[in-house]
Parts: sequence; C-alpha cells; structure tokens
Amino acid sequence: MLFDAIFLTLFFLTWCLLGALPWIVLGVRRRAYGAIWALPFALLGGAGGGVLVPVLGVDTGAGIGVSMATAFVGGALLSALAYQVWDQYALGRRFAPLAVRDDEVRERRIATALPADPPPATSNDPPTP
Repeated sequence: MLFDAIFLTLFFLTWCLLGALPWIVLGVRRRAYGAIWALPFALLGGAGGGVLVPVLGVDTGAGIGVSMATAFVGGALLSALAYQVWDQYALGRRFAPLAVRDDEVRERRIATALPADPPPATSNDPPTP
C-alpha cells in the first residue's frame, strides 16, 4: 500500500516535471511574460496527459514511455494555450494594478537603507600625545 502511494506520487511528479519543460522553454522565449499564469496549466497538462494513457488501458512497459511522451505533449499544448489566452485577453494589463512597480521597490530600499558612514564617535577625553 505504501509502495503504491510512493510509486504513484513519483509518477505524478515526473509527469508534472515533463509538463513543465515546454513551459520553461516558452517562458524563456517570451522573457517570462505571462509565465506565472501559464504554470498551473502546464502542470495540469503534464499530469493529465500522463494519466490519460493508463486510463485508456495501456499499462505495460511501453505504456510508461508513452505516458511520459503524452505528459510532455499535454504540457506543451496547455502552456501554449495559456500563453495565447494571456495575449488574446491582455491579461498583463488587467493584472498590472496588482504588480509592485520598480520605483516603489527602489523607494523602499532607499527608505530602509543604512547610512553609508557611521557618525563619528564623540569623546570627552583629551587627545593623547
């Protein structure tokens, strides 16, 4: 029972990893514009594509390889679809008010920065010769 749970967990993790590979490639190509939006869809596509093969009844040794390939394809399809929805509905502009702007970050850094030089220590003792 425990080994079955571990085995299935490793399969789902592998399918999700394979689904995330096309997401990474597309995200780098797009300079990460809309990547956070597309990540859950890539993972869902990878897991869904991987689960589809055993559900259809191909549970032999070859089915494992086919499920890995379909996980990659499923992740690629849903990642591409998510990026397309991001562009088509201009979700970047819709989510822009929720983003932290660069000048806000810069102002926070300046406000919390330590002074460059510590103030000189004052002493009431006379200087020593």
